[in-house]
Amino acid sequence: MHANASLADMVAWLDASLEVAKFAGEPESNGLLYQSGAGDGVSKFAVAVNTSLTTIVGAAKAGANLLVVHHTSWREVDLHLRDEKFAALEAANVSLYGAHAALDCAPRVGNGWVLAEMLGIEVEETFGEFFGGHAGVIGRCDGSFGELIGRASQRLGVQVEAYQNTKQFGRIAIITGAGGNTADIDAARRAGCDTYITGEGSMFTRLFAKECGVNLLLGTHYATEAPGIRALGERLGEHAGIPWEFIDESPDVF
Repeated sequence: MHANASLADMVAWLDASLEVAKFAGEPESNGLLYQSGAGDGVSKFAVAVNTSLTTIVGAAKAGANLLVVHHTSWREVDLHLRDEKFAALEAANVSLYGAHAALDCAPRVGNGWVLAEMLGIEVEETFGEFFGGHAGVIGRCDGSFGELIGRASQRLGVQVEAYQNTKQFGRIAIITGAGGNTADIDAARRAGCDTYITGEGSMFTRLFAKECGVNLLLGTHYATEAPGIRALGERLGEHAGIPWEFIDESPDVF
């Protein structure tokens, strides 16, 4: 039987670990975003990539009274669904904590770092300015681009989309999620990278990488960011001493 943890203590630990105060410039995305009326006690928490109706219901069914997410429900994205989602949180007595830029940019434990470790890439430096931090990592990788493709598909659980645009391989840049901006690919190229990994990209992402001679690997937004929030859940669970669960939206969300 696990004793309840304090929501205030868990929030304070997350705020400090992720240096949430640094990301105040990103509105309503980092920190405690909604506190339910259930009080300060947390018996179990859940983590998820998105604040979706699936994850809110899943957290409630799992018996969690705190949901920690990478993507909150943004008004400009969810439109009228944002009100429905916060009403669902209220009805389920589930509090919501967001870690967007704070998790993207967290040194050593952020999304890029976790994905790099999963793929066998040794991080050497960071790049990609994002709300006062760096969302990208750069590192070395042994083997070939083909071996990286196979490893990524296996460990991410998706068939990655890959383009070999140069025979060079070994210096890799990663920005998880929606890191397909051509400016970020160019920053990686100028830093001496021959390969760029992100979640999703546009036609222009693919064209720019091809014309610049940079290998490109797209592992889907969801799959490249699920490992980071899961790793945060593990660390928070160890700190709080209570059970937790990852609410998986895959394969419905990519």
